[in-house]
Amino acid sequence: MRVLFLVPPDTLSIESSVPDQLEKRKEFRQRLGLLSVAASLEKTTGIRPEFLDVSVLGNTYKILEHELETLPAPDVIGLSVLTFNMLDARMTARILRQRFPKAKIVAGGHHATLYPRETVGLPEMDFVVCGEGERVFARLVSELGETGMKPRAEVLDAIGGLGWKDADGKVRFNPFKDEGVDFDAIPSPAHHLIDLTKYNNVLARQAHTASVQSSRGCPAACTFCDIRKTKFRARSPENVVRELEELVKLGTRDFFFVDDTITVDRRRVLRICELIIQRKLDIEFKVSSRTDMISADVLAALKKAGCYRIHYGVESATDRLLKYLEKGSTADRVKRAFKLTREAGIQTYAYMMIGIPTETREEMFDSVDYVTKVLKADYAQFSILTPYPKTALYERMLQDGIVTEDYWQTFAENPQEGFKVRFWNKDFSEQDLRELQDECMRRFYGRRDYIVQELRRIRSVRELAVKARVGARVLAPRVARFMDKALARFGGPSKVLGIPVPAHAGPES
Repeated sequence: MRVLFLVPPDTLSIESSVPDQLEKRKEFRQRLGLLSVAASLEKTTGIRPEFLDVSVLGNTYKILEHELETLPAPDVIGLSVLTFNMLDARMTARILRQRFPKAKIVAGGHHATLYPRETVGLPEMDFVVCGEGERVFARLVSELGETGMKPRAEVLDAIGGLGWKDADGKVRFNPFKDEGVDFDAIPSPAHHLIDLTKYNNVLARQAHTASVQSSRGCPAACTFCDIRKTKFRARSPENVVRELEELVKLGTRDFFFVDDTITVDRRRVLRICELIIQRKLDIEFKVSSRTDMISADVLAALKKAGCYRIHYGVESATDRLLKYLEKGSTADRVKRAFKLTREAGIQTYAYMMIGIPTETREEMFDSVDYVTKVLKADYAQFSILTPYPKTALYERMLQDGIVTEDYWQTFAENPQEGFKVRFWNKDFSEQDLRELQDECMRRFYGRRDYIVQELRRIRSVRELAVKARVGARVLAPRVARFMDKALARFGGPSKVLGIPVPAHAGPES
């Protein structure tokens, strides 16, 4: 039995609500969900799968075709499917269907979980795996292997979280069963199947970074989030640190914990930090947290363990708008969390929103002033509020008639090129919101004192190159002119960085 896990090219991604300047500077993170399923398959069945991530190999369909030519024909292909890459996933599935007509194509990922029947109903797909996919996929592959690719209906019926087409072409789907997954029993993601040096995060300190997920779910009630009020499921501190040790042995020392809110369980995060220190891992990492789930002792422990930045979902400076989003916080509480974080010596990254229903232009710019002068955030991102599929915000806007049709449902049933995300704001056009978004970014990142501060922080030529590329997209040509002057004022790059910089130095020097 040959199994291939595949991350499609990212060329048809539907439009994002994040600033265009940051969208163009794409990150390449490991697909931890797919790698976790691959690891569980290997542990459960003994099958060592192939893993092909086209996005980091050049990100074109020509490269996909070339890579497929070098692979033996797989029996089962697991595809990573998110809503934003659904068009690429479908295009890739068509190519796979033509090249490997006997293979079974299995769609997994967040989109497949949101729209299981619609996804498996597409002619390119044979099966869909939903929810915690580790057990579901392994059971499916075992059944296909035992029966010569002719699975028994009674076995498929017993696998919760599985969708398929029966002999008559009718879509079948078993709702996901919460079987009390022991996350410590799931092996660490199959990092040995990929080249970790090809992955990075924007604004990371080192050239190569790795993502780690120590928990899943978030109990908060934010209406714009698709994991709203989900059960917090966590790995033990010992299990998490073992994975960090494995990754350090593979040559990575800069990490991003992709947990939605790693600090939900205070004692657990303190223990993780304690183990990192005890085992002298000498690593750096970033985390995400809610401002109401942070404390001085947690911040001190994170700093000592190597945390250099915390990403907070702030959204707005206006309490009325925070209440509308059911954020569960206030501007004053957020201010306190940022102050504590700054005092702990940890950088902050503020996720902000504009275009919230009833928000005025002045309130948008108030949020920029709030992040700049009150929170004193090191970095900020201003996204346009977008009602994403199956969120409470989307359902509310449908009920209120603000969103006039369930256009995400239409897209899920028949994904077509040309689909565009809609912002649904009665007071501002899409062009207005994009222009306001650009202005918010310029007001935050275009400050003279901010640019000088960032120049002084730079520790390597690579970091200089990354920040220059992002900055040029945000503020060009204004920032480019000012950075030239600032560098000259401080004596050139070698003075700013404190190291000799050869004229030919590139991003990885």
